[in-house]
Amino acid sequence: MRSTLPALLLTLSLTGAISAVADAQLVGRNETVYTWQGTIPAGGQFTVKNFNGPIDVRPATGNTVELRAEKRVRGGGEVTDVAFEVQKSSNGDVSICSTQNDDSCDGDRRGDHGWRNRQVTVVMTVLIPRNLRLKVATGNGALNVDGAGSEVQASTGNGRVHIGETQGTVNVSTGNGDVDVRNAKARVRVSTGNGDVDIVTAEGPVEVSSGNGDIDVRMSALRAKEDMSFHTGSGDVKLTLPANYNGELDATTGNGTIRSDFDLKVKGQLSPRHVRATIGEGGPMLRLETGNGEFEIRKG
Repeated sequence: MRSTLPALLLTLSLTGAISAVADAQLVGRNETVYTWQGTIPAGGQFTVKNFNGPIDVRPATGNTVELRAEKRVRGGGEVTDVAFEVQKSSNGDVSICSTQNDDSCDGDRRGDHGWRNRQVTVVMTVLIPRNLRLKVATGNGALNVDGAGSEVQASTGNGRVHIGETQGTVNVSTGNGDVDVRNAKARVRVSTGNGDVDIVTAEGPVEVSSGNGDIDVRMSALRAKEDMSFHTGSGDVKLTLPANYNGELDATTGNGTIRSDFDLKVKGQLSPRHVRATIGEGGPMLRLETGNGEFEIRKG
């Protein structure tokens, strides 16, 4: 019995490993255009990763998720350099990523030619029902999400990001590129290493960080009384708040002025570079910071 138990455990372990691997499929290597479609349970997540190329996401007309990925080859690249890894989890979530040679979607490099060569660009188009969560990422390329997904996570190493008409939370990050968010209806978080940020949201709250770029945020209402922060290393910050906004302001600029449509009850010593004040009856913290730029706080 002492020798049978380890053998049994080893068998179970190998069976589990084989089952896990079976859920990941490498497909589309010989195809110039790869397509996938399937269904995901309501509230589930669809993840798309593209190492080099843009991703465009639109709402589906039914309950089916669809992906179209077109390989565009240049230089010494070949269509067969790129395949697609499809993974389906036990709860029905689906993840699809483009991968070159024998590289894995988890970042393991086993091929001789890395994505640094950029010989093949993959242009992805996704149709997704509004009741699914969406996660999209590309190493290099623009991201566009319009009216799709209940919650959206979007990231790119280099490229512009547009998110429009979302129902749930929005999280965006880009190493280099402008970010544009329109008609969001829940919390928005945006981070960019270099680029302007322009946000219009129905309810907020909002948090923005930019290494270099202007920030312009317009909120027509604030459902949640939560702290908000806006930071840029260099650039102007323009913030439109509901006319009945109440909060505590902490604004710092290395070089610039601070203007407000709201009456500010200044706390401590008045300084042209740093202001601590109460807006209305006070409430959550509103932090504004720029190394070089102007602040403008407007009433909606």
